[in-house]
Amino acid sequence: MFEPSNNGKEIFFKRYTIHEGETWEEACDRVASFIASAEDGEKRQVYKQKFKELLQENLFMPGGRIWYGSGRPRGQLLNCFVVPTQDSREGWGKAVSDVIVISGTGGGVGLNFSPVRPRGLPIRGTGGITTGAVSLMEGINGFGDIIKAGGGRRTALMFGLNLNHPDILEFLDKKLDLKQLNNANISVVFNEDPEDFFTKVKSNEELVLTFNGKEIGRVKAKTLFEKIVVNALKQGDPGVLNGYYANRMSNVWYWKNLIITNPCGEIWLTEYDCCCLGSIVLPRFVEGGFQWSDLEEAVKTAVRFLDNVLTVNTYPLQEIKDTCGNIRRIGLGVMGLHDMLLKMGFKYTSPEGLEFVDRVMKFIKNRAYEASIELAKEKGAFPVFDSEKFLKSNFIKTLKPTIRQAIKKYGIRNCALLTLPPTGTTSMVSGVSSGIEAVFAPAYIRKWWDGDIRKSEVLVHPLFEQFVKDGVDTSHFQGTYDLSLRDHFEMQRVCQRHIDNAVSKTINVMPGVSVEELSELLMEYLPELKGVTMYAEGSRENQPLTPLSVEEALTAVGNSLAGTLGGACRSGVCDV
Repeated sequence: MFEPSNNGKEIFFKRYTIHEGETWEEACDRVASFIASAEDGEKRQVYKQKFKELLQENLFMPGGRIWYGSGRPRGQLLNCFVVPTQDSREGWGKAVSDVIVISGTGGGVGLNFSPVRPRGLPIRGTGGITTGAVSLMEGINGFGDIIKAGGGRRTALMFGLNLNHPDILEFLDKKLDLKQLNNANISVVFNEDPEDFFTKVKSNEELVLTFNGKEIGRVKAKTLFEKIVVNALKQGDPGVLNGYYANRMSNVWYWKNLIITNPCGEIWLTEYDCCCLGSIVLPRFVEGGFQWSDLEEAVKTAVRFLDNVLTVNTYPLQEIKDTCGNIRRIGLGVMGLHDMLLKMGFKYTSPEGLEFVDRVMKFIKNRAYEASIELAKEKGAFPVFDSEKFLKSNFIKTLKPTIRQAIKKYGIRNCALLTLPPTGTTSMVSGVSSGIEAVFAPAYIRKWWDGDIRKSEVLVHPLFEQFVKDGVDTSHFQGTYDLSLRDHFEMQRVCQRHIDNAVSKTINVMPGVSVEELSELLMEYLPELKGVTMYAEGSRENQPLTPLSVEEALTAVGNSLAGTLGGACRSGVCDV
């Protein structure tokens, strides 16, 4: 049985247990029992045991909210949500209320403010002037400060605005130049084909800024794009979200549009939609070669687990409960991808490594869809399933014919099944690399404040330490600082092919990268990605982690200074 160790053990007991004395085994039993309560009759005990074994061996790691909330009165098990905005006082009030209620349950919230009228238009009823989309953002951002001041966890927010909204320049200036909207990740939403916009950039044409189909203004496409890229190079904001591609690939394209992602960008959601997250721990399946049959069984059980979460969860809003019940979206991801590659002897950037990742992701995709079809046979398809329209989804067309035929015959339980979240502290508990990210470094120095005292420690990636102690070659170890921008983009593109929701992958931008280089890569890759999250190295004050070279890491292991490595996401709000 797996047991968390070192820093992972401390995190688990502080954040995910139900009381101080609860052991890992007891916590696994609690979560398995609660999630299995969605089953009927004798199946409840059968699946409690299956879920418990899956958790105890750390083959599958549920999202942090599931660990924390299972078995508690009115447990809220979902990480993130999306709520709509509207162009009215009542709509503004509803959006603010929704954010406060959801944040109070520990959930993050994504909002697209594009339905809000831009600044400076006349208000017909009162004779006043509109204050614009950014003013509503300021109000919601301010409530984030109040929630933090009240002793709650940091509010996780995603603020998005369509590329052609008339307030787009004000939106971009607000965070970088004016240092505001600091409780949110901000992203520009490409609501139309990015390639059309990039054509305008290359030919120095104007982009028409519109609201409700009416032209409000114009801006040079090249000027706007350079502003996005320069901002990203300086501080990692804004992210770039490809809503055009997300909706083209949506399995429920016929029901409602996807409007924005959750705060970390791994799932595009309709209004009042949710993230139901858990991740396969990939390194657990590398023992004397890759154990495909074990992975198949784990995926099958994990899909049922996450579907059950939707049944037993206590929802923060009735609208969210209704939406989640109608489409039953889940997000099965992975963690420890780089550790898996290292154990298989592959470099993160090697063609062989990328080919293996492609194979693994395709395998998980097929097995997950097969599992959801089996659930539909037993429990029924998601209520708004329309066989003819669902099978026209551009993503469903990527599935093999036998799976598409089975969907047509039996239906499917979940509208979408797969995501790649940043995993945050849950990967620390598991002692593996975060999501699909590269290992930060074989070892690094972590610095933090303990009161007025600045402390530091050397932490060594546990797999690197194990390799050294076992006399295994470490020459294929690569850290984030060893990768090019293209390496990051290429890994995300390979994975996105097999993901029906979206991918959270940090593109680490090192000092010295030019505006031209980043611009060209965004133009090349964005049309095939549902979003891009960038982190500009050195852009945050008192950056807490300093990477060490392989040679320095070997010295650290030799000096017995080893600790544990965990994944971290750029804003500290992506704990899943």
